Amino acid sequence: MSHDAPPRDWAGPLLRLAGVDAAALQSPEEGEPVIAAAARALARFAEDPQRLPRRPQLLPHLLSTLNDEEASSRDIAGIIARDPALAANLLKLANSALYRSHAAPVESLDRAVAMVGVDGLRHLVAVALMQPVMKMDGGVFGRLPDLIWDHTQRTALIAADAARAGGREDVFAAQLLALLQGLGAIVVVQALRDAVDRNAGALPAVDALAELLHRWSPSLGRAVAGAWGLSERVMLALHEQDVGDIAAASGLARALSRAAPEASRAMELPPASDVAA
Repeated sequence: MSHDAPPRDWAGPLLRLAGVDAAALQSPEEGEPVIAAAARALARFAEDPQRLPRRPQLLPHLLSTLNDEEASSRDIAGIIARDPALAANLLKLANSALYRSHAAPVESLDRAVAMVGVDGLRHLVAVALMQPVMKMDGGVFGRLPDLIWDHTQRTALIAADAARAGGREDVFAAQLLALLQGLGAIVVVQALRDAVDRNAGALPAVDALAELLHRWSPSLGRAVAGAWGLSERVMLALHEQDVGDIAAASGLARALSRAAPEASRAMELPPASDVAA
């Protein structure tokens, strides 16, 4: 691996924040049956598109519009307005602490569009499309799914900023990559939760859990991308998360590889109020 390559562990910090390190008492050898069972289930997911999350109905139209240089933000908002649930999700996200910059609430799609601009709207649309699919009960993993959801949004923003030099299409592709990897991570947690339940609730060691997330999250994201008919460059960038030297990978792959650990490090920092105290 290149000496200047960034640390690529993004899953370990999330497991620690979820408290899994305190609950995972098995040795690596004792945890092998759970890891092996989860890996078998994940292989079945990857090989059978019917097992993967279904493609949101508006995705093809939205993607074509978002990638159209001549499409306006109002065009995009018009598509979103056709789906009340999607529109509600978009307004909810626009009013979140991550995006809202004024005291007055955002109550209309037009105002949300004016606030975030086309690039911001691209991110909001992508997140709103993925959010219903990514919500799940963590079971023995507690709040890990919610942490993955938070991490996915942060990663998408960081990756988009890293890809900005490549233009609008690369910005959206980088956001989509982060969301697909996050979606893959949720599927991994589902498989692990089921495997742990079948083995009397005992958790494998954190390092083994992190390794499974690193190995399978981009792979399952790639399987989802293929099932949804997304572009080859998106699928390639997810595949390249497994390469030994990420410096030799595509620009989109490098953006994701750097953004995920950076997002995890930011989540481990204490709140600003604690630092000030």
